[in-house]
Amino acid sequence: MAAQRRWKISAIIWTGIAAGVVASVLFAPLITLGWCSDADETGTSECGSAQQSVLGIETNVWIWLGALAIIAIVTAVAARSVRRHARGDDHPAPRSLPR
Repeated sequence: MAAQRRWKISAIIWTGIAAGVVASVLFAPLITLGWCSDADETGTSECGSAQQSVLGIETNVWIWLGALAIIAIVTAVAARSVRRHARGDDHPAPRSLPR
């Protein structure tokens, strides 16, 4: 039973790591693009910039970190659930009140 539980937890952790890699490819801001629009009138020119992932998805560091945080939380909760379920802690015994 312990080996099976360790295997399940290991599988959950590796799945979380793989999801983190996928999220990094999708959302890590690795490319910064800039643009400028020159105008004839003084003060009306505009410039801007954007960050993109390797796949060209417009992103920023907060989206990437948020995705990684969500993946870490889901992975931790899933691993803890497997561990608690294997120990039989789903329904802990009621405690007596102190006197």
